[in-house]
Order: sequence, then structure tokens, then C-alpha cells
Amino acid sequence: MNNLSENNKEIISYRQLFLLALAQLGGASIIYLPGTAEAGKDVWISNIIASMAAYVVIYCHYLPLSLCPGCSMTKTLNKYWGKFFGGLVNLYYFLFFFILSCLIVSDVFYFGKITMPETPGVVFIIFFLIPGIYAVKLGLETIARFLEFLLPALVIVYCTLFLLVMPKLVLDHLRPILAEGMKPVLAGAIPNMNFPYAQILPVAFFYKYTRSHSKGGKNFLKPIFGAIFAASILLTFRSMASIAAFDEATLITLPYPPFSTIRLIEVGDVLERLDAFLLAVFYGTTFIKFILTCYVMCEIISDYFQAGEPKDFSMPVAVLIGVSMPILIPRFDIILKTVVPYFFSSLPLFAPIPLLLYMTIRIRKKEHKSQGGSSI
Repeated sequence: MNNLSENNKEIISYRQLFLLALAQLGGASIIYLPGTAEAGKDVWISNIIASMAAYVVIYCHYLPLSLCPGCSMTKTLNKYWGKFFGGLVNLYYFLFFFILSCLIVSDVFYFGKITMPETPGVVFIIFFLIPGIYAVKLGLETIARFLEFLLPALVIVYCTLFLLVMPKLVLDHLRPILAEGMKPVLAGAIPNMNFPYAQILPVAFFYKYTRSHSKGGKNFLKPIFGAIFAASILLTFRSMASIAAFDEATLITLPYPPFSTIRLIEVGDVLERLDAFLLAVFYGTTFIKFILTCYVMCEIISDYFQAGEPKDFSMPVAVLIGVSMPILIPRFDIILKTVVPYFFSSLPLFAPIPLLLYMTIRIRKKEHKSQGGSSI
């Protein structure tokens, strides 16, 4: 993979960037329904409100990167905040992505144990990590091209499944809307802000792989914002379908409401038990989400130490995730319990840090210009 700053070569197109962002917002969010305990049947409204977090995360990171065409977030932090303080912030980012990767693997691990209890859990980890290592070694361009083939098919399957379940839905379950006011809805939006919307953060690190040499053109934002809008519609659709499929008391008790909803599909005596197709969408997007997050972790290591390429670190990073996941997340219930604390502990990464970095760059450039030098 050629150095973008040297060759001014676009490695991924904006269409591919759209697909990468859309896949990053998939994964386990397809089968989970976070915020149900807080918002009840109004959780679909919580999902719409929570989607605003994704726009904020992407835009706040776009601002500093747009002033440093061709530079990664890691190198930008080191350049303007120094190797030590910038290194601490890079470590903060790395830990966020590391925990996110562990959560992604845990989704596959525990869902696999629930659906296939006789299979040892380590099997799911191994068969997930090995192709993940290979994908990262192939590089981001190959991943993006593969996604052009895979994701449209998964979206079609996803939409078809929820259309087929519509005859089983009771729309009266959606009413009355906002019966308890906005407070429960806002409470339900918090877990949705992190899962999945704030988890779009890895996509911001792909800025240098697009047209970063065009001096921060806002074309970078358009495909990602489009993907966020599309994902929010698709996820709201699955929320409303799950609510309409079950009464509120039952809905709250289900660990995977959308998965249980798809199990209701019956078209005559021909089409039934189509939940395997939803699993295909879940595993496909979860795999893409994992390799994108893992790629960014490898990029941080490569850029900070200025050694090798991201693909060179794919195996040790994947092994670290595979070994750490059962230790950090030893039980299924920990996944849900960590959603909100993980969100609040990561808040500085989503907006304050990139905004402070943006102001630092602006001030440094202004000072340098006033001294008669060239732009930094």
C-alpha cells in the first residue's frame, strides 16, 4: 500500500467509505435492542435521538484531520501535542478500540454458545480471529472492495426478513407514543449512543486513505453522514418491528428481541425459521466491524512507533484480543452492564479531545503565519 502523502493516491473511494461506515454501525446492534429497559416501547425514538452521537463523533474528528492532509490521527497528535502527551492520548484511543474489539468478539462468543451450546467457546474465537488476521494483512483497499460485494447483499437480506415478518406485527403495540414523557426516552438513548453510534469512531481514522490531499474537502463527511442516516433508518426499523411483535412486558425480558422477531416469520408452510439469514447478516457485519477496528489499532501502533505497516501487527493484536476477551468479559451479562460505563469513560475521545486538537492546530498555524513562516 503506497504512502498517500507521497503519491496523492486515493486508496478507497467515497462509495467504499459509505459502505465501511454502514458496516461499522451493524454487528451485534442488529440482534440487540439496547435501551429497552429504560424506554420500553419508545426505544425506537431513543435510537433516532442517539444517532446524533455518530454525526458529532465524525465531525469533531474531521476538523483537526482536515487541517493536516495526508496525516493520520496518531501522527497529528504526536506532531502537535508531543510524543509524550500525544502518546498518552493515542494510548487512550488504542484502549477504546481494544475494548471495542473485545466486545465484538464477545458478541460472537456468547451468541455462539447460546445457539450452539455443545460447541466449545474457544472454537468461535479461533474461527473468527484467523480470517480477521488474514483480512487485515490484505489491507484496507481489499477489505473495502470485498465490502462492495458483501454488504449490499446483507442489506437486502436484512430488509427482506423484516418485510416478511410484517404480517405478524401488531402496530397497536407502538401506541401510545411518549406515554411516560421524554425522560425514559432520553435514558434509553444513552446506551444506544455508544452501541452502536459512537462506535463509528474507527471510520474517522480512514480520513488519510481518501482524498486527504484535497485540503480537507467536505466530501469526506457526505458518505459517512449518509451511512449514519441509512443505518439509523435500518436500526429504527428493527426496533419498531420488535416492539410491534411483542407486548412491552415480554419485550423487556428478551435478550435478542430482533432475533426473536424474525423467528416469527411464517409464509404458508414453505418459509419459516429464517433466523439463520439474520445470523448471516449479524456475523457478516460483525466480522467487518472487527477487522476495521483491528486495522485501526494496528495503524496506531505502526504510526506511533513509525515501524512497518498496519498489516505487520495484525497477528499479535488479534492474539491479544483473543486471549484478553474471556478475562475481561467472563460472563454474558457483563456485555450489557458495560455499555453505559464504557460510553461515559470514552466521552473525551468523542468530542473534547479532537476539538482541543483542532484549536491547537489553528493556533499553531496562526502563530507560524504571523511569524512569516510557511504553514505547518
